[in-house]
Amino acid sequence: MYFTLGGLLCSILILVRTGCLNTVYGSIQLCLVLQFTYFLFLVRGLKKMVDFLTNRSFQTYNTYSSRLNCQDETLSSLTALKKYSQECKYRRILSREADASIRDRQLLHIKESVPEVHVTERRPFMGLCCQNCTLVSRESLVKKTTQNVALINILDYQTSTSQGGLLSTIFSHLHQVSVLKRYLYPQVAHLVLKDDRVKTAVEKSAVQQFKDSDSNEDEDYQELVQKNFARAKKLTFDMRSTLSDFLLRFTSWILYKLLPCFLTSVAVHPGQVKMLSEASKTNLPLIFLPLHRSHLDYILLSFILLNNNIRSPLVAAGDNLRIPFFGSLLRGLGAFFIKRRIDPVMGRKDYVYKAVLHTYMNLCLRAGHNIEFFLEGGRTRTGKPCMPKYGVLSVIVETFMDGTIEDALLVPVSINYERLIDGNFIKEQLGQPKKLETFGDALKGIWHVLNSNYGMMRVDFNQPFSLRELIDTFNLNTKTSKPNNNRVLRSNPSTNSLYGTDVVSDEHKSLVENISKHVIYDCTQSTSIMSTNALAFIFLSKFRNGASLEMLVAALEELKKDLKSSNRDVGFSGDSVDVINYAVHLLGPGLVKKEKQNNEDIIKPIAILPNVIELSYYSNSVVPYYALESVLALAVTHCISTKQGSIISQNNLMENALELCSIFQYEFLFCKPCQSLEQTIMACIDDLSVNKGIFVTEQESNDFVMRSRKIAAQFDDEEDEVLQKQYQVDLEKLDTVKHLANILMPLLETYSITGKTLDKLVQKELLENELIEEVLEDMKFELGQGNIKYDEAVSVDSIKNALKLYQNWEVLECRQEFRLRLYCLKEAVDNSESVKIFYHKVNKYRTYDSSIKQNSS
Repeated sequence: MYFTLGGLLCSILILVRTGCLNTVYGSIQLCLVLQFTYFLFLVRGLKKMVDFLTNRSFQTYNTYSSRLNCQDETLSSLTALKKYSQECKYRRILSREADASIRDRQLLHIKESVPEVHVTERRPFMGLCCQNCTLVSRESLVKKTTQNVALINILDYQTSTSQGGLLSTIFSHLHQVSVLKRYLYPQVAHLVLKDDRVKTAVEKSAVQQFKDSDSNEDEDYQELVQKNFARAKKLTFDMRSTLSDFLLRFTSWILYKLLPCFLTSVAVHPGQVKMLSEASKTNLPLIFLPLHRSHLDYILLSFILLNNNIRSPLVAAGDNLRIPFFGSLLRGLGAFFIKRRIDPVMGRKDYVYKAVLHTYMNLCLRAGHNIEFFLEGGRTRTGKPCMPKYGVLSVIVETFMDGTIEDALLVPVSINYERLIDGNFIKEQLGQPKKLETFGDALKGIWHVLNSNYGMMRVDFNQPFSLRELIDTFNLNTKTSKPNNNRVLRSNPSTNSLYGTDVVSDEHKSLVENISKHVIYDCTQSTSIMSTNALAFIFLSKFRNGASLEMLVAALEELKKDLKSSNRDVGFSGDSVDVINYAVHLLGPGLVKKEKQNNEDIIKPIAILPNVIELSYYSNSVVPYYALESVLALAVTHCISTKQGSIISQNNLMENALELCSIFQYEFLFCKPCQSLEQTIMACIDDLSVNKGIFVTEQESNDFVMRSRKIAAQFDDEEDEVLQKQYQVDLEKLDTVKHLANILMPLLETYSITGKTLDKLVQKELLENELIEEVLEDMKFELGQGNIKYDEAVSVDSIKNALKLYQNWEVLECRQEFRLRLYCLKEAVDNSESVKIFYHKVNKYRTYDSSIKQNSS
C-alpha cells in the first residue's frame, strides 16, 4: 500500500516538474496513472477480503467441531433428535398463538378508537363543451371513468414514478424533467419576410405614403419601400418567440423548487389532463384560451402541459412585458409579443404590422405550434371575467377561413387563486394610473412572492371542441333563424384593438364575437370557487357588519348547496368551520378581523375604503354565478315599490329584467350566444320559485276563472298567454330577495352616480381621465353623505364600463385626438333635462328596504 501511494506521488511530481501536466498528453498520462493506482488498490483489497474470509471459515469450523466433541452422546441418537424437534415445533405453535392474540387485541383497539371513515363525495366534472353548438365534440375525449378521479397536486405529480433507481429517487425533480417527451419547436420568424402577404403590405404602405407626399421621384418611392421593409423586419424581430425545449425543462426544474415556497398546491383534474392528451394526438393545433388573473398564469400552464407530455404553446403577450432579462426569458418560454393598443387613426392604415402578425401566426400554426392567448386582453382588475377582446381570435378565425389550417381545437381554461399574487389593484381602482413593469419592480415582486403564502391554485381545462364544428353551427343557425323579438346585447368593439382596425373582415366579425363570448361564458361557469372567494362573497352580500362563526357556517353550507345544484365545483373541502378559519387566516387582518360583541366572538369584514376593494375582488369570483338572480331580485324590488303589491305580472318582471341586463351588459354575460336571453331569464325565475321559494305562481281562484282563461287562450296566441301569467312574491322571503339584490347594488350605484355626473358635460368636453376623476370625486362625496351604501362602488373599471353603456345608449360621444380620448354629450341630449332622464333610468332600481316593506305591507 505504501509502495502504491509512493509511486503515485512520485509520478505526479515528475509530471509537474517536467511541465507535462499542462499539456493534453500530460493530462492523459495523469489519468492513466490514477486508473492504474485505483486498479492496484482494488487488487490489494480483494486479496485482503479473500484472506479474511478464509481465516473466518477455519475459525468457525474449529469452534463447531469442539462443541460436537463436548456434547453428550445421547443427543446424537434418533429418539433424542425426534424429541428435540417436537419441542421446537410446540414452542413455534405457542408463539404463533400468542402473536395472533396480540394482533386481535390491537385490531379491537384500533376499531374502537378510530372514527368511522366517510366516503368523499365525487366532485362535479366541469367544463364540458356546449351541447347545442358542439355536440360531436362533446361526445368525444371524455369517458365516464375520468369523472370519478380525484384532484392531483401537480407539484407532487410525476409521470415516471416507476422508472429509475436510487438516483431518480434522490434527484426526483431532475429525473422528472429529463424523461419528459421531447418536442421540436421550429422557428419561423425568418420566413415572415419571404411571404407574399408581407411583400404586398410593404408595397401598399409605400404607395400610400408616396401619394401623401409631394414627391414624384422614383427614388423616393424605392426609399419608402426599403423603409417599410426594414420596419417589417424589426417588427418580426421584436415579435418573434424563441421557444426552447431546454429552457422549458430548466424552468420546470426551477419551478419545482420555487412554487412550494409560496403555493401549497396547484390542483388539476387528471380527467381533464387526459382529455388534453387525447386531443394532442389528433395533430390539430390546440388553442388555449385561459382567463387572465396573474402573470403566473401562462408560466404555470406551460409547466402543467410540459410535465404531462403535451406540446407547450406559443403565448401571445403584451409588448409591455418586453423588459430586460424577463422579456428574453418569456420569449424563450414561448411568448411572442404583440401590441396592446393600435393607434385608432393610423391603425387602419398600418398594413405592415397587420401583415406581419397574420403571417407569423399562420406560419406558427402551419408548423404545428399550439397557441395560447387571453381573450380578456389584460388581467382582470375586479375579479370578474372581462368582456372579450376579439383581435387575436380574429386572426385564428381568418387562418381557418382561408384554408391555412384544416381545423383547430379550442380549449377554454379557468384559473383561480386563493390569494391574488400580482397585487390587489387598489390604487388603480381609486384612480391612480397603471405603473409600467420594470426590471426592478419584477425583482421586488418575485422576492415578495417567495416570502409569502398564497395558498392553493386551481386550474380547470374545459373540454376541447372543434372550431370547424362551432363555425358551421353558427353559420347554420344564422341561415335558418327566423325573425324574433329576442333581445340581443351587442357591444361596440374598441377602436384601438386589432379587431377594431379591420384585421378581420366584416362578414366574420359577428362570428368572432359569438365565439369569444361563448368561450368567456364557458370559462366563467367552470371556474372553481376558492375558500377566500366564498367567505368574501358571504360577507359582502349578507354580513357586512359581521357574523358569528355559526352563522357563517350556515351561509357557507347554503352556498355550497347552490353551487352543487348547478354542477359547479369548489376549491376546498373539509369541515366548514375549518374552511372559514383557514380563509380568515389567509385573507389576513387587513380584510377580516375578529372582535367581541356581547360576549360573543364576531368575525367582521373591513368593508370600507380602500380595503373593501380587495375584498370585493375575491367576492367577484362568485358574483357571476348569481348575477341573473340578482337582476331578478332588483326587478322584484322595483316592481313591488312601484306597483305597491306583492303580485307581479310576468310581462312587467321580464321588461325590468331585460332593462337591467342591458345596464350590466359590459359586466356580465348572462347567457351563451346560442341561447335566448328571455328563455334564460324564465329558467332563472323557475329556479327561484322551486329552490328558493321567492315566486309563488298565482293559483286559480275558481272554476269560472279557469274556464274563462281556457276560452281566451283559443283566441290569443301562446306568447300572449304566457305574458299574462302572474307571480306572487312570498313576503317571508324578502330577506332572501334583499341579499340577492345586494350582490349587484354596488355596480348599480356606480352606474347611477356616473350618469348623474354627466351633467358636467353639458356644453363642455372633458378628457377621459378628467371625467373619471370627476365621477370619483362625486362618488366619494355621496359616500360621505351616506347616499351610497357600498364603498366598493368607488371603482375605476366600473366607471369605464358605465361610460361604455352611456355611449351605447347614444348619450355620450367619444373622439380621439393624438391618442387622447375626449368625451362630450351627443347633440340631441346636450342639456341637463335629457341627462336626468338617463340618470333616472338607472337610479330607479336603487330601491331600499324601507320602501319595499312599506309597500308590500
